[in-house]
Amino acid sequence: MIKVKQKLVTLATTLVLGCGFTFGITPASAASNENTTDLISTSSFEKLQQIHFTGYVVSVDSNYMTIVDTPTMEKAQMYQENWWNLVNENKILLVPVLDNNSYTIGDKLDVYFEAMTMSLPPIAMSPIVEKVAE
Repeated sequence: MIKVKQKLVTLATTLVLGCGFTFGITPASAASNENTTDLISTSSFEKLQQIHFTGYVVSVDSNYMTIVDTPTMEKAQMYQENWWNLVNENKILLVPVLDNNSYTIGDKLDVYFEAMTMSLPPIAMSPIVEKVAE
């Protein structure tokens, strides 16, 4: 009977001390009820892991927008007749047109994408497109 009581007291003491040290010494920053995903928006987190491309929309059709990375829209339009130079410099990107697309020729866009095709010009895969406020 004494051994059973000793085992129970030992078990209770171990649990109380173990839980006390485990839960009682946790720093306030580690015990926060906020998720870290609440602090950073999902799209911001995704952007950190994606390729960034900025350029002007030079054409839009039913499937793709053509975006050219040049300092100005005028320079982008100058290359429309000879766009292979820009393709060779990786300055042209095709972006799939989304259903809620409201972009027009001349808009400056930031495009974030996970991967691109090996075609010339490349096509952005899974893009996130944002209009640049000028």
